[in-house]
Amino acid sequence: MSVDTDPASPLVTSAPPGRFFGYYPGTVAVVTSSFSGERNVMSAGWHTALSAEPPLYGVALGRTRHTHELVRASGAFAVHFLPFERADAIAGVGSTSARDGLDKFARFGLTATTGTALDLPILRDAYLAYECRVTAVHETGDHDLFVGEVVAVHHRPEAYDERWLLDASEARPAVYYGRSLFEALGAGERAVWQKSP
Repeated sequence: MSVDTDPASPLVTSAPPGRFFGYYPGTVAVVTSSFSGERNVMSAGWHTALSAEPPLYGVALGRTRHTHELVRASGAFAVHFLPFERADAIAGVGSTSARDGLDKFARFGLTATTGTALDLPILRDAYLAYECRVTAVHETGDHDLFVGEVVAVHHRPEAYDERWLLDASEARPAVYYGRSLFEALGAGERAVWQKSP
């Protein structure tokens, strides 16, 4: 690997770091939770797969969020990926709070069935959803990272090809840029990169 020793960089150092922190293109997960007859839904920009064996998925939840309370109490959460056509719901459930007495499912037209493994709402609009049982919670600054073992996966068969790759003509992922700006992924140029011999 070559290193450019030219001190002139096209990048500019930003101060404070928070100015651009979190503003990058990426998918936003929609998290559902349920405990003692109460359910909630919120969007989460900070989420990731953590392990294939066992299958683990993590979501970072702010401690002030109502979903944080429900996930901690129930020991479970579900992660959903909604298509671009539901960007209104993705943005809406992330910018409102159930603490204000709002039923976010009704407000944003989200219908759900009950999970097959856990007592969690599974959103009908999702093209992919994971039911997760919490296995660990790690304090990470102002958020807690909830690690969940994926105990059930739900998907729309028509949204995936024979190689299990998402078919964007059936389900266009909603890519988030920040400040409530979304773009439909799938119409752009594609390439399969080959390893050099």
